[in-house]
Amino acid sequence: MSEKKNAHTIARSSNTNAKATATKAKETAGKAKDTAGEAGTTAKTAASGAATTAAHTAHVAADKAQVAAEKAVATGRTVAAEAPKKAAAAAGSAWTAIKARKVLTAVAGAGAAAAGATAAIVLRRRAARRRSPLARLTGGRFGA
Repeated sequence: MSEKKNAHTIARSSNTNAKATATKAKETAGKAKDTAGEAGTTAKTAASGAATTAAHTAHVAADKAQVAAEKAVATGRTVAAEAPKKAAAAAGSAWTAIKARKVLTAVAGAGAAAAGATAAIVLRRRAARRRSPLARLTGGRFGA
């Protein structure tokens, strides 16, 4: 009978232990459920925040792209408007250089002619000084 009592006591204590374990499992499951609910809420909040941030970033990037495109168009217009002016200025400069080249050539030619004439005059005078008085009197025909 004592064996029956021991078996009955063991069964009772096992039953009590099982109930306590079941209660703890229920509590743990409840806590896990609450934690999962909080995690879900946090995930929803994080996803919402990420979506908002992504939308804001995309909007800012689009604004910057639009500003850059407007600047590029303005620069293109400026370059297109100034190109004929620059071409005309370059042509004017080239024409001025050609004119100046003609003038410089003329001045150089006149200078060379003047130098040649001056040299001829100086050489004639030198040659005239070397002549004897008879050669000077007869124009260099006699008494050279």
